[in-house]
Amino acid sequence: MGMAFDTAIGDEMAIDKLVRVKLHSLSERPAVSILITCFNYEAFVGRAIESALDQTYAPSQVIVSDDASTDNSCAVVETYVQRDPRVRLLRNVHGGMAANVNAAYRASSGDIICLLDADDTFMPNKLEEVVRSFQQNPRAGFGIHRASMVDHEGRQRGTYPLLSSLPSGDCARVTYEKSGILMGLPPTTNLSLRREVAERIFPIPTQYTGYAEQMIHRLAPLMTELCAVDAPLAHWRQHGKNDQNATRITARRLERELKIMDTLWLDQKSYLDSIDPQLSREFPPIGRAPLYLRANYIRLRLANDPGSQQAHADLCRYGLNSHSKVDLFWRYSNRLPLPLFDRAVNLLLTQSVWKQMVGRAFGKRSA
Repeated sequence: MGMAFDTAIGDEMAIDKLVRVKLHSLSERPAVSILITCFNYEAFVGRAIESALDQTYAPSQVIVSDDASTDNSCAVVETYVQRDPRVRLLRNVHGGMAANVNAAYRASSGDIICLLDADDTFMPNKLEEVVRSFQQNPRAGFGIHRASMVDHEGRQRGTYPLLSSLPSGDCARVTYEKSGILMGLPPTTNLSLRREVAERIFPIPTQYTGYAEQMIHRLAPLMTELCAVDAPLAHWRQHGKNDQNATRITARRLERELKIMDTLWLDQKSYLDSIDPQLSREFPPIGRAPLYLRANYIRLRLANDPGSQQAHADLCRYGLNSHSKVDLFWRYSNRLPLPLFDRAVNLLLTQSVWKQMVGRAFGKRSA
């Protein structure tokens, strides 16, 4: 059963103090800027640029922001700069993902901003579908879609998210009440922003040397409605160099992610305080978010830490839904021997080929 929070003061809810970013009417042909972030991806960045240029809806800019790559990434990008005036290369000092995407954003001018990791690619209809989605949802300033996962060689590995529905519409309340975490959001290459919303989010704090897109995940749903395209519009590449795509859940990885969640929550709280102190004051603590509770329990259990018993009790009390079959597993997972627990967790939480096959066999998605 999830934790409920009472945010009412008199007849007014704290969440009602959130003011959505005002969006201007989009023109019939809005300008789209594609921001590509690159660090030592000479093997992939050329294909990313080609996918950005080979669109049924032409982008106005393709900005490649390089984080001081030590391989031949910049040389590869330069060949495209010479061929197409829309392509621009930014050579930055090494500062991590947030600093890199900030530089790209500063150089952009489009009405719509589309993010693209240099090891990923867009499908040819990506921009066309994103523009149509924003035009059909004039109150939405944050756009998302599913991703087609591929391996190092470009072979299909399935769809992400596999089973869950994509969030859409006004998600401010559920985001706020769940300690700032909106579930079901895809990774960087599958995110788009209207400029009015991007102006409120950028620059992303440079302390996020990785996972910078999570600042967009945390802030955009509090600022604007979402529009979601239910089909995959990009290829998300899984390989050994991108830590976020790691194929195993480990205690060390979860410890790092929990620290990031702590920091993101504080940044959200600061944003809410800038809107109204009541929003910040009544913002539910991150330690009661179901995702946080589950990650902390898994971390402690994988580390064979005695504290996992209390973490499991907290998860059962605040973070589980009694109607969810998956949550039934978590409720009784403390009875599993550690090797079996490890194996079960990695089966449930990683995007394995077997899991994709099972998901397709069920033939439907659940919220």
